[in-house]
This record gives sequence, C-alpha cells and structure tokens, in this order.
Amino acid sequence: MAFDVGTAPVRYERLRAQITPQLCELTGQQAVVPVAACPGWSVTDVMAHVSGLVAETLAGVPLPRGSDEATARQVQDRRGLSLVEICDEWYSNADAFSAYGQEDPAYVAALTSDLVIHGGDIAEALTIDLALDEDTVAKVAERYGETLQERAHDLAGIALTLAFEHGVTIDPPGGGQIPLSLRASAHDFLRAVTGRRLRKQVRALDWSDNPNFLLDHGWSQYSPLQD
Repeated sequence: MAFDVGTAPVRYERLRAQITPQLCELTGQQAVVPVAACPGWSVTDVMAHVSGLVAETLAGVPLPRGSDEATARQVQDRRGLSLVEICDEWYSNADAFSAYGQEDPAYVAALTSDLVIHGGDIAEALTIDLALDEDTVAKVAERYGETLQERAHDLAGIALTLAFEHGVTIDPPGGGQIPLSLRASAHDFLRAVTGRRLRKQVRALDWSDNPNFLLDHGWSQYSPLQD
C-alpha cells in the first residue's frame, strides 16, 4: 500500500507542528476569511472541525465523525473561540492522539488525509504557502489515487495509470478494459479528486486520452464535478 498507515501518527504530528505556528500568526481578519472549498466555513471554522475531530475521537464520540451533522457539531461546539484558542485545544490533545494512533493507525491515516486536504483549503483561501510536509502530501495523493483506480475499474472499466511528478507511478489493478493515464503533481491531483476543481480544470490535466467517461463515472471522491 502506498500509504503505510503505521506512519500516520508521526505524519499527523509533523503536520500539526508545522502549520500551528503559521495559523497562530494569522491576523483576525485572515482568521475569518471564507474558505471556498468548505462553503459556509471560515478559516477558523475549518480548524474547529480539524480540532473537533481529534477531541471527539479521544472522547469516544461514536462514528461517523465526518458526516455533515458531525462536522457542523464540531464547528458549533467551538463557536466563539478564536483561531488561537482552537489551535491550543488541538495542540493540547497531541500526546493523547499520538498514543491513540498506536492503537488505531488506520483511523489516524484517514485524519491525516483530512488534514492535508483542509490545509490545502486554507492555503488557497488565504493565498499563502502553508507548511505541509511534502512527503506526506505525496503519500496522501497516492492513497487517494489507489482508491480512484478501484472506482475507475469498478464503475467505468478503466485501467487507470497514475504518474505523479514526485516520481511514483501507480499501475492499475488488473481487469480494466480501457487504458487511461494521468500525470500530475500530488497537489493538483488532490485538489482535483476531492472536488476542489471545476470539470474544465480536471479535463485540462495531463491525460493520455479523453477522460470524460471517467469524469462521469467515479472520478470524484466526494461529490460530482461542477461545471
């Protein structure tokens, strides 16, 4: 598997340590900037969700914790807290969450992916470079890529090859009848496959052939592409 889930707790803590100082240095105006990728949320709200996921995990709140209802609860529970206060909560749970990760690294791998995606959301909203560990971004892209290959095979009969610019090529699972390949950076791929790009932008990526059938059948991890 491209993403060794056993490394997830370390990767998550590395990401947290890298971006927390940047977040705490944002101005009050920056903290309330709307995040287009998360309609209705500000930068502070995104981090309320991120910290809330960790807090609810440690509190044993039942799954799912990533549903619309759950994420709305995580944000509402932190309404009135500043971005710095939310980051303090997030950081205060670091040791306990690392220990939890030793028991359930697969779940922490999912939250690591969530953090990478939302870090990208914040970076784009503020037009800043957020210090996201490049190797972890690459591994998260490979993780999403393998899942996409399965959807492409199962829903569209496509044998999709993914060639990432960081030097990793993932061959498709066997059985696909229609060969197709995509070359992209980890960042561009993640923004595209998680619904952060319009259809025309995904179509403009470096495809070996017309990707329209795939874009109509199983491309997006979360929701259909928008025109």
